[in-house]
Amino acid sequence: MRLVNLMVMLFVVIFFANAQGIVIDHTCADLDEIPQFWIDSVQSSIQSHYAHTSHGGQLTYGVEFIEDSNYVFDCAIGYLTLPDISGAYCVFDGQESTGYVGPEDYWQTTDGLNLTRAVLNNNPTLDTSMWSWCTQCNSYSEAQVQAYLDAMTMLEGEFPDVTFIYLTGNAQGVSSSGYNRYLRNNQIRDYCAANNKVLFDFADLDSWWFNPATSQWEQNTYEYSGTTVPSEHPQYYGDEYGHTTVESCTIKGRAWWWMMSVLAGWSTSGVSQNETEISENYTVSLASPVSIPFDLSVTTEVLSHLSIEIFDISGRCSGDIADGSFLPGQHTLSIDGLNQGVYFISIHDGTSVSSYRTVVID
Repeated sequence: MRLVNLMVMLFVVIFFANAQGIVIDHTCADLDEIPQFWIDSVQSSIQSHYAHTSHGGQLTYGVEFIEDSNYVFDCAIGYLTLPDISGAYCVFDGQESTGYVGPEDYWQTTDGLNLTRAVLNNNPTLDTSMWSWCTQCNSYSEAQVQAYLDAMTMLEGEFPDVTFIYLTGNAQGVSSSGYNRYLRNNQIRDYCAANNKVLFDFADLDSWWFNPATSQWEQNTYEYSGTTVPSEHPQYYGDEYGHTTVESCTIKGRAWWWMMSVLAGWSTSGVSQNETEISENYTVSLASPVSIPFDLSVTTEVLSHLSIEIFDISGRCSGDIADGSFLPGQHTLSIDGLNQGVYFISIHDGTSVSSYRTVVID
């Protein structure tokens, strides 16, 4: 194994294991904002499992449309299998025995849970797993959606090296069914926010459309019993692919790339002016321990109580690297006992902001 893809800069980040988790919505649909480094990192370090029915196919269609227009976003989607294509973001689409995956085939029944377990057990390189609703949230009760949340949490306990991604249900329903879906989606959102989960907000992406004439996002809503309920934007009415339009699929595909780039380590909050810079890009061979040199450029003479920790891709702390005071200049981080995967080195200076860099071991 070797250590590759080390970031050139430390970025300000709200780390994805923080109190807010990660929410992917319509504001996460601009591929031009994602640095090329993080697209490459997704393709070299993340493999995903995605199970869904026809509505969920909007995401797979979307990433394929994006790849067709720009091969930089090389993505290999394998039907009932995990592709092994170098340089591509590889996705296992479906379960091993079926490509049309309802709740009973992923989380709702013992047999469905076993299908999910089989994919993850037989493909140990998978980093993420997610399942997309069809229209169940239009009619499901609070207890039924809670069963989904409980099942996902159970799977997280069984597969601690896999990041399970939660989704809201699509926003095509209106009237009373749309209102019920709105309540159940909010139940999912609240759970994810309270429990540090990764949420792909499918319904939000359904209800917002970017108007090129005004360069503004517009949300479609309706009123039901005094409540403003978001619903699918009329611009997406159609049945071209996955019960919607090419445009809607493409926006969801963009959001998927955004989400994976964040999970690979991209910080969407940008670089602070007071940020510490790493002056060189390098590759080192894996040894025991690994030594990573860095250049600490700071404005003060001493940084008091600088805490340096390492986390895996699921946000679990894998250990403390250092905890103390550092002078400006050259330093070396010593890391031992890492397995294959993506890790984040978090550097905290005692303020409310942490910096980090990403390490990929392959």
